[in-house]
Amino acid sequence: MRVNPFTFEIVNNALIGVADQMAATILRTSYSTVVREMLDYSTAVFDPQGHIIAQSCRIPIHLNSMSRSLRTTLEGIIPIEEWNEGDIIITNDPYLGGQHLPDVQTFMPVFVGGEIVAICGTLDHHLDVGGMRPGSYAGDAVEIFQEGLRIPPFKLFEKGEANKRFLAIFDANVRQPEQTGGDLRAQAAALSIGRDGVLELVERYGRETFEDCLLDAIDISEARMRAKIRELPEGEYSGEYWVDDDGITDERIKIKVKLTIKDGTIHVDFEGTDKQRRAPTNATISSTESATYFSILSILDPTISANYGLYKPISIFAPTGTVVNAESPAPVVGRNTICHTIVSAIMMALSKVVPERVTAGYYANSNVHILSGDGTGDIPPWILFDIEVGGGGARLTKDGVDCWSQGIHNLANTPIEMIEAMYPLQFTCYEFLEDTGGAGRTRGGLGVRRDIRFLDKSGTLETQFDKFKVEPFGLEGGMPGATGKLFLNPDSNSPLPLRSKTMNQRMVKDDIFSMFTQGGGGYGSPTERNQEAIRRDVVEGKLTPERAQADYGVKVDVK
Repeated sequence: MRVNPFTFEIVNNALIGVADQMAATILRTSYSTVVREMLDYSTAVFDPQGHIIAQSCRIPIHLNSMSRSLRTTLEGIIPIEEWNEGDIIITNDPYLGGQHLPDVQTFMPVFVGGEIVAICGTLDHHLDVGGMRPGSYAGDAVEIFQEGLRIPPFKLFEKGEANKRFLAIFDANVRQPEQTGGDLRAQAAALSIGRDGVLELVERYGRETFEDCLLDAIDISEARMRAKIRELPEGEYSGEYWVDDDGITDERIKIKVKLTIKDGTIHVDFEGTDKQRRAPTNATISSTESATYFSILSILDPTISANYGLYKPISIFAPTGTVVNAESPAPVVGRNTICHTIVSAIMMALSKVVPERVTAGYYANSNVHILSGDGTGDIPPWILFDIEVGGGGARLTKDGVDCWSQGIHNLANTPIEMIEAMYPLQFTCYEFLEDTGGAGRTRGGLGVRRDIRFLDKSGTLETQFDKFKVEPFGLEGGMPGATGKLFLNPDSNSPLPLRSKTMNQRMVKDDIFSMFTQGGGGYGSPTERNQEAIRRDVVEGKLTPERAQADYGVKVDVK
């Protein structure tokens, strides 16, 4: 180490604290429920080369993705020599390191003595960035130009002065400029907080010590990661999993992965994965990297500091032109569906290495639904972007968690009261779905039913669900979890089943949108489940007596 361990721990944890302070600023000053309530944002601190040093505890799918955007910017678009004090760089371009257009990234350099010592960054999922559908989720997009405003890296602020022309262009191309512009200002405010936090550390410990701490942080994370990998048996391990469809065709999408573990390294090879689609169910390399890093880190040791050193022992080969490394102009707003399926495929491979650490299949998708009003009635146009979750996968010794944010997104549940206060919507049902958890020695978590009544005159519904056809898998003899379902007016005389990836579905007053989310897979043979646990599930309404008999061979009398 270059710095004594005590000083290093103080500075390293303080840098994580700086990232958390930035996150707290966004939380307190953002306008949209996507950011303020659902917490779909991340913040980080980078070294001058664009390597991530510290990240707040927010969204796993954002792991290291800002770093690729920043490095791409530094290496050829805006070299470090052209950055000034007070500059803020903005971008959302998926083909220059981003993930999808709603994820807007901003970066601010931190100068000491006329030189950059660090860079602060933020990433917000914005409510709307234009495009052919409200919320910028167009399930029928066939090229990225239909998905919204694409922003290559450039200076949003230069020497402290805002680019008012760009802000005018931005406002003119989004459907909710007040909320989206407010979120953008919150990102700028958070960057200033991050800059001040870094400057305070440099002033207290000196520039040389600060820079040495950045190098030590990378070295320590790399060493710990390599040590953890060396605990695994060397060899090649494969897994594959599927996406239901791309929303435009009914053909399912295969994600194939091979892990090669050798001498403290893991090589992840996606050869054999399906070609990119002329539909928004694609991911760029940045998204694929993040999903891969999350999968490995969560299984090996989530306590290792998430910085550049953590990722050095992991190499990734993702063939260009596939759904895990799509080329422009493929649309990519549906990259979440691909990324969740990447996680599942890697977990299936890791289940052959460390089965005691891996869960059975979870609901495996960020169940995006966007309700919007078109302004034809008395209410101005509005957009609600929300995500519902499903059942968690069962574990070796524990049941899966019911209705739990598992996998790459880690999102919060937007309070019903908040939504009803802000939008012409009313929730009429929100309950666990019995029998949705896969049977096993340990049971999969339950999905939920959530019904929303539309109270405006007219509007539209967009959804991006998955695992309606492909079941959340069981492990070690466990049974799969239930697949999902969507309906319009489910309890009427003529309920309308909806596709998982619904596009431009017209909504009128008193229509009810109903979602039945996926359950988690079971772990181990159902014959090994404790009979008292089966009885408890029946008593608590998580399992019907009929399914107890069919799945476990146990008759439960609850009278």
